[in-house]
Amino acid sequence: MTGGAAQAGDRLRDKPYGAIFARLRERWASARTADVGPPPEDAAPQTEAWARFCRRLGAVPKSWGARRAGRAVDELISRMAQEACTPPEEVRAVLAAHCSDEQAAPLCGERPLCPECPVAAWCDYPDRRLTIKDLPSSERPRERLADCGEQGLSDVELLAIIIRDGSQGATALELAARLLSEHKTFRRLAECSTAEMTRVKGIGPAKAAQVKAALAIARRYAAEKPPAGELITASVRLFQYMREKLFGLNKEHFYALMLDTKNRLVREECIAIGSLNESVVHPREVFKSAIRESAAKVIFVHNHPSGNPEPSPQDRHLTARLCEAGRVVGIPVLDHMIVGQDGYFSFAEQGLIAEAPGTPS
Repeated sequence: MTGGAAQAGDRLRDKPYGAIFARLRERWASARTADVGPPPEDAAPQTEAWARFCRRLGAVPKSWGARRAGRAVDELISRMAQEACTPPEEVRAVLAAHCSDEQAAPLCGERPLCPECPVAAWCDYPDRRLTIKDLPSSERPRERLADCGEQGLSDVELLAIIIRDGSQGATALELAARLLSEHKTFRRLAECSTAEMTRVKGIGPAKAAQVKAALAIARRYAAEKPPAGELITASVRLFQYMREKLFGLNKEHFYALMLDTKNRLVREECIAIGSLNESVVHPREVFKSAIRESAAKVIFVHNHPSGNPEPSPQDRHLTARLCEAGRVVGIPVLDHMIVGQDGYFSFAEQGLIAEAPGTPS
């Protein structure tokens, strides 16, 4: 026995390792089915699988690193060999057959079959719930993200990566599923307060803060201002950008997007906040900025806090007034878009603004 193994042995948790090995050897010796064969005659070192078995058995603390756990595995194999009066090579072969995923039908593989395990009475594992680390690497969200990219992950898996750790009695995947089951969509989840999130069992203030921060980043990313010079050529693209900017606001905000002759964004400006009417959004004030910026064209956008983008009579009248003012000053109005929660109303798309060259479509 090496000095390192002997030192690890002093800290190895006491278990009846001889009896444990005897049960494992008996199980494999009696196996005669096609999918479960006898122990391999020549078992290559399976340190990671053996360390996983030792941790589940409770012989090695989960906090031990790979090198420390590896020394403990050497000590465990020596203890089993001594107590069972058998060569260490046979112990390695039986352990490899029992817990290495490279062997046929391992009971203690990455996805264990605890009900069939002959040493379950001495194992700490059946008393604990599965964690993400117990899943095969092909099923762990972080590993799947690296292998498949974000498009290959479900909403629950993406949220589980943000949550990171499980709680007592639930994995991060289960907590993510609970959150989305309660709040249905990321958009509704973003509207929740931290207090509302923590009402979901297993979600504490720290996990709620992680989720809130991730959703806030996503919202800011989606609402990043298009760089000056970007083409504004599609109503759908404009809606995607302005929806995030206007999302969750409880008052109407009226924006003017000023464009050059090639429909490239020159500047955007919030003209008014509040219930929109002719006194709040006066054509004189709206086109003052457009004239100052030497804009060739302009698009107007405002939100409806109710979530319904259908225009009111006041919206229709205001749009007509703005279009008339644009014709007078020589700065045509390409569109007036009303942004709702899940959709938009475009006056241009509905044919309510005179067709002009370069109108977004």
